[in-house]
Amino acid sequence: MFFLEISTFFGRFHPILVHLPIGFLILAVLISIKQKDKNLTYTKILRLIWFLAFISSFFSAIMGLLLAENGHYIENDLSLHKWTGIALVCLSFLGWLFHLNLFNISILLKKINNSFIILFIFIVGHLGGSLTHGKDYLFRFSPEVVRTKLITKTKPISFKKASLDSVYVFNDIIQPLFNNKCVACHNEIIKRGGLNMTTSLNLLEGGKSGAAIVPKDPGKSLAFNRVILSQYDQEFMPPTGVPLNYEEIQLLEWWIKEGAPTNIPISKMKIDPNIQSLLFKNYSLDTKAKPWYEKVVLDKLNSEVFIELEKHNFSCRNLSINNSLLDIRYNGSKINDTDLEVLERYAPYITWLNLSESQLKKNHVKRLSKMENLTRLSLQKNFIDTEAITPLLYLEHLEILNLHSTQVDKNLFDLIKSMNSLKKVFIWNTNITSDQIKNQKDQFNSIEIIGNLE
Repeated sequence: MFFLEISTFFGRFHPILVHLPIGFLILAVLISIKQKDKNLTYTKILRLIWFLAFISSFFSAIMGLLLAENGHYIENDLSLHKWTGIALVCLSFLGWLFHLNLFNISILLKKINNSFIILFIFIVGHLGGSLTHGKDYLFRFSPEVVRTKLITKTKPISFKKASLDSVYVFNDIIQPLFNNKCVACHNEIIKRGGLNMTTSLNLLEGGKSGAAIVPKDPGKSLAFNRVILSQYDQEFMPPTGVPLNYEEIQLLEWWIKEGAPTNIPISKMKIDPNIQSLLFKNYSLDTKAKPWYEKVVLDKLNSEVFIELEKHNFSCRNLSINNSLLDIRYNGSKINDTDLEVLERYAPYITWLNLSESQLKKNHVKRLSKMENLTRLSLQKNFIDTEAITPLLYLEHLEILNLHSTQVDKNLFDLIKSMNSLKKVFIWNTNITSDQIKNQKDQFNSIEIIGNLE
């Protein structure tokens, strides 16, 4: 620990010293180009500049090597910067050596060495800047023509065409975040702090400082705590490159709070509206609860079906171009068994049905129970009671039921308790009083009861 603190202390002089060799090297190369005579004073000054260029690059490299020991840099990026930096020190040494006149060095060799020095100044500088400020920082604000050619954009992850059952929270969303920002320094080969972040098991096991992830407890999860620190904090992660943005941190926190599941599809997760928005924005994942009619896929009906339905006083339309389910309304004054037999023939296709003011009878309602995809049913202004609508219990996806101006009574409350998909029921002008509605409302958290106001 003492060595790490000392090396980090001296290593932090690297950003200060690194500018000296750049200036001296550029000056030495320029003077070497302009040298036209062998004036002794001029030669001594040039030798001094080359010496200062070499010695400053040497100590700058030493400080850089000490700084690299703190483990805060991605190994692959660091390695290239380190070795090109060492190569530049060697080239600056050769530049100094060539001007000592100890050997008979050709002008061509000096020019070649000078060219490599200029080239390596740009390479080492760019790699060092990338370590500190992130990849492509040099070209980030360059003209668009340059940006498109030199900056490789990461293709965003999209699950637009995937089913929610096939997308797994950890494998498809959380682990890619770790892969992009953490795994370069925490993998099976390089385990900074003893931590490997390549698998869920390794995350739970953690490293020398403790568990990286503690299910349901972000406060004790080191992987979460390190990414929300100030970027000036020594323990902030990742120490280099692009950090996790606010939305990525929100997703990580949500995953941990939900128990950090590793083998559960997103369709089984509890998702609040804020996270729903993030998933849709960043991954094209629409996790909002959808009505049943948006999930059903059926073959299209031909035009003859619509003609037949119209003959029996039914107006009908498809919900949309891509949805074959039907919205049907009865336009006659009195519906009969023949009309309902035609309707029953296309039962799976009916999802919205309006039979208001159709003089519907008790035995007619039984036919409606076969409409397995029915989600909205309007039976208002029909002389039917609570017992008559009992067959509606078979409609597993019914969400909206309109019973206003019917003969239903307070027994309706017991009936709709068994209708799990029901979200809204209208009971104006029925045998149910406002007091009865008020007394029952507390028992219906998921059903909105809209009724009498006396």
